[in-house]
Amino acid sequence: MRYKIHLIILLLLLLLTGSCERYDVDIFTIEGYVTDELNQPVAGIAIGVDAVKTPSGMGIITDGKRKSAGNATTQENGYYSAKLKVFKDADRLEVALNENMLDGYTYRTESAYLPTLNSKGKNTLNFTLYTTAILRIKFVNTKPASDNDTFKFYYYGIWTGKPHTRKMESCATVQENDNFQWIGKDVCGIYTVEAIVGDEAPIVWYVTKNGETKEFRATILIERGVVNEYLIQY
Repeated sequence: MRYKIHLIILLLLLLLTGSCERYDVDIFTIEGYVTDELNQPVAGIAIGVDAVKTPSGMGIITDGKRKSAGNATTQENGYYSAKLKVFKDADRLEVALNENMLDGYTYRTESAYLPTLNSKGKNTLNFTLYTTAILRIKFVNTKPASDNDTFKFYYYGIWTGKPHTRKMESCATVQENDNFQWIGKDVCGIYTVEAIVGDEAPIVWYVTKNGETKEFRATILIERGVVNEYLIQY
């Protein structure tokens, strides 16, 4: 008898919990395709969706909220579908594309505002991810003048949205002593970065020799499917 009573209480608690969860969330279904800039499907892209309540008062009143609502992965044809549990006070969805940081594509986020979506049917949201390629910039001091020779450069390509996509290697004895600056005769380095295909990435470098500083500029067109390389000899 006591076992039956405990079982009934447990069932009632489970029903109550389930009812509260249904009451506290709205169910949305989103689907669509992820393609690249050439409208080709992108497979294997992890998609994460957060429900967001935007803070009011320009952030002074901190009543904002964020909670994971669901996720999906694109199929071979780029198609995805996600059933989302969205808390009641949310005003938008934030869709993170390429959460798995798949090589060859950018990472980006897009917002979809809930008043524009239908909770009683499927909502079509298509997205574009831009392809990326490797850029290697090599620089060598081919005409050393003194131990005070100074080389400094800046890369201004469009950010891919990914962290840790840049790498600096030294192929000589002089090491980087400041942010992208080398001082000395024996300088050789390779800067590797993941860049967006089609971007005309500008670089600027400064060379100081015998007390005279000169500025140089170049633009590198990032091509698809190859390792893009640029050589600076100073």
